[in-house]
Amino acid sequence: MILADVYINIPIKSISRAYSYIIPDELAFLDVGWRVIVPFGGRDIEGFVVSKKIASPDLPKNYQLKAVKGTLDDEPWFTKEVIEASTWIADFYLCSVGEIMRLFIPGKSGAHIQLQYEAVPDMRDHVLLSVGLYRELYDTIAESGPISKKALQERLMAAGKAEQAGSLPEALAKLLDYNVVKRVYNVDTKAKAAYENIFIPVVNITDELLNNYSRKPAQKRLLEYMKAFESASNMSKRGFRLTQLKEAGFSNAVIKALTEDGIIQKGRERLYRNSYSGAVKPAAEIELTEAQQQAVKGITLAVREKNNQEFLLYGVTGSGKTQVYIESAKITRGLGRRVVVLVPEIALTGQVVEAFKSNFSDDIIVIHSRLSVSERNDAILRVRRGEAGIIIGARSALFTPADNIGLIILDEEQDNSYKQDESPRYHARVVAEKLGEVYNAPVVLGSATPSLETYYRTKTGECRILMLPGRIGNKPLPQVSCVDMRQELKQGRRNIISQALRQLIEETIQKGEQMILMLNRRGFSTFVMCRSCGEVIRCPQCNMPLVYHQNKSLMCHHCDIKLPVPDVCPKCESRYIKYFGSGTERLEQELKKLVPMARVIRMDRDTTKGKFSHGEIIKQFKKREFDILLGTQMVAKGHDIPNVTGVGIISADSALNMPDFRAAERVFMLITQTAGRAGRGDIPGKVIVQSYSPESPAVQWGIRQNYEAFYREELQLRRELFFPPFCRIIKLIFHNEQSEAAKEQAELFKKNFLDYFGENKHQQIIGPAPALIYSYRGIYRFSMLIKTADIWAVNKFLRAQGLHENMHVVIDIDPLTTS
Repeated sequence: MILADVYINIPIKSISRAYSYIIPDELAFLDVGWRVIVPFGGRDIEGFVVSKKIASPDLPKNYQLKAVKGTLDDEPWFTKEVIEASTWIADFYLCSVGEIMRLFIPGKSGAHIQLQYEAVPDMRDHVLLSVGLYRELYDTIAESGPISKKALQERLMAAGKAEQAGSLPEALAKLLDYNVVKRVYNVDTKAKAAYENIFIPVVNITDELLNNYSRKPAQKRLLEYMKAFESASNMSKRGFRLTQLKEAGFSNAVIKALTEDGIIQKGRERLYRNSYSGAVKPAAEIELTEAQQQAVKGITLAVREKNNQEFLLYGVTGSGKTQVYIESAKITRGLGRRVVVLVPEIALTGQVVEAFKSNFSDDIIVIHSRLSVSERNDAILRVRRGEAGIIIGARSALFTPADNIGLIILDEEQDNSYKQDESPRYHARVVAEKLGEVYNAPVVLGSATPSLETYYRTKTGECRILMLPGRIGNKPLPQVSCVDMRQELKQGRRNIISQALRQLIEETIQKGEQMILMLNRRGFSTFVMCRSCGEVIRCPQCNMPLVYHQNKSLMCHHCDIKLPVPDVCPKCESRYIKYFGSGTERLEQELKKLVPMARVIRMDRDTTKGKFSHGEIIKQFKKREFDILLGTQMVAKGHDIPNVTGVGIISADSALNMPDFRAAERVFMLITQTAGRAGRGDIPGKVIVQSYSPESPAVQWGIRQNYEAFYREELQLRRELFFPPFCRIIKLIFHNEQSEAAKEQAELFKKNFLDYFGENKHQQIIGPAPALIYSYRGIYRFSMLIKTADIWAVNKFLRAQGLHENMHVVIDIDPLTTS
């Protein structure tokens, strides 16, 4: 007896191991990597085969194993490399293998499986069917085709046959026992295939045939059109798409007439949807700089040698990192291997796709969460069919089940968007490194402001640095100056926009140039407070302050709930309610007052809800339809717009007040990256940074765009406080409906940790303390931090404590925030 070990596709902590199922004879072909239908918990569900084995002879006789019931695909979905990587990633992040493997499926769940019943045609004369009840059921099932028990019951009830409906379970069981009716499984996949009608000539289109249609000119013209392709291509054998024929001017009536005459035959062809299809101008020949050539040489040598080497492509903003990616991808594709290119924001996908399409035409697919499940599934099928070899997208593109990957690229590797903030809480960089290892492929991390951890690894030799020290064409970096907003306030100026920034905006627009303004905060006002009693209007679910939006609503940016603005204070019933702080909506309003002649477009989460909203906004701005692009950090990275000569950064240092050890690093990166949008054309750029803490080292080094100096200063501080890169951090959130129960569980774990590791400076534990969002939907949360120099030792301890299966504990390895 052959068994399959199957992980069930249910993201529940308590279901974290593989279950064994019998492989029936009719599914003897099953092997590792198949998606299957298996019975589990009283229903049929999707599972993933991870291994095969012969059943042990010591298996108890009363041990009842269930059998695999069917497959979801015509071939294995997962490669052996994907399964190997998934096993390691699950072990590292303390989750189940199934939870990682489901990331490799568009929409994470491939199917809804429904049990149905089908009449067996050969059993129409079976003796059992001489009984009226069974005959009636059989005929109803035969007439309807495969049908579920519920639908069959409803049909009987609608026909006034309540008695038959009441005895349906027993009657179906009898019909199954005698093989008169059989079980079938209807797999309703989230990804729906799309088809298009095609028309194929089934006779030779000869001159004689054309003469026969001389009195039917429209039909003759269609035949002549099809004949013209006979020598040019194999189009006449593959068929002509209906859309193609209509574009050529042929009506449905003409096509139908030739079909009825038996001259052409109607068929169907699978369509592969691609929202990024369309013509793009071929790329112009670009001469690489010496630094770019050296970078490409280093990367492609590793590709040729199948060397899993990690590179940091470190170049200032505008230094041509994208061209290095493209040239490296060309050589990788020339060797027949695939390339994965990740960008942190969907906003950046469009321009990267455009750059790659101009070099690779249709050899690319795009994967990100704004695309439908069907579009993502079609993209994956194109890869599996060998029709595309370059995978571009946000974080989820990394989980395309492709084989023979030869190069993995993470652009803007320092970006927080590469970290998943829900289970499984993986970091794309860690996953990329593991996939690079199993595919023997180099991993390229690109950035103008690399994370301190990555840069530190270049110093220890774990990662090789490739430098792009100057901008393309030796263009200068922008001139950056800082405005102390405390002085603005002293001089009686209370606007969001300082006098110096207003002047820069006016000068830039008068010259016909463009500006980018960045304020990393959505909404109109950051909180609403009663001036009588000091009450702040908070979210009823997480207790965080609600943000006022111009559409007269209060929104929680954590829970996404929307509430109306109260007329009176909910605590003291005073009408003295005031809006405090500033967001992008308010900045937009201020701009219209200060510079009414300026055409302004806003780019934040509220204006980019559509599939291509990001790309449309950037496209309009590039065409100079707007003078000012303002937005959140979406506008800070990657955009290359030559006419942008001015940049303003509002409240650049607000993140410094966050209780997080990475706060300074984030401020430095945001200033440097946003400033880098200016002066990419022929005109030098000017940048104004508005700050309430201009003396902060993060602000000072950001203004000077001096990464090395910031790195040295910040690294010393991290060393003294034992923070990354000198340790790894694990954040634990203990949660419970009872506050005390959550706290007690956290304190018990801390005691066990200290008993096991002792007072060890390389294994530190901090907390418990109320989490930043302490209460969420009636659940109380306490956070605890572990700082460790040996991540696997702590990993092993957490597993031994059963925390990976504890429903009241969230484990976050390498968290984005420590609060």
